[in-house]
Amino acid sequence: MSRLRRVSLRLLSALALLAAAPVHAQQAVAPDVAGPAAIAAEAGELRLQCGGIGLDESLRMRVEGGLHALLIFFVSVDGSYLADVAIRIDDPLGDRRVEASCGPIGLVDVPAPGRYRITAAYGGITQEHWMDLKPGGGARIQLRWLE
Repeated sequence: MSRLRRVSLRLLSALALLAAAPVHAQQAVAPDVAGPAAIAAEAGELRLQCGGIGLDESLRMRVEGGLHALLIFFVSVDGSYLADVAIRIDDPLGDRRVEASCGPIGLVDVPAPGRYRITAAYGGITQEHWMDLKPGGGARIQLRWLE
């Protein structure tokens, strides 16, 4: 990823953080989750929505994060956002799985409370995290890679 793009994404994230509280306070109804630039993959009731490119979409996804089981940020160690991260969410007990190329933000919905495996790969490095999630639980995780 070019330095200019990393700096641009960092600037957008800073603006998003500043603007998120007022936007959230003005929202009477949660906006439609299926934005035009978002990529979503579904497996049964397990759902992964990927996006966050552009200020409007990034703000929307951050505001909606608390309505989902998990909000994922994909970043480099210097704080730059990453795209094209290969991610898989597994519900081993329910035999469900969802996969996508995701970033810089991902929203996860789960069918029931339980322990889910999050596996993500970027630049040849794979991370695996197990998380206890519940529908609408509002959990957050930041996955970081050296770039």
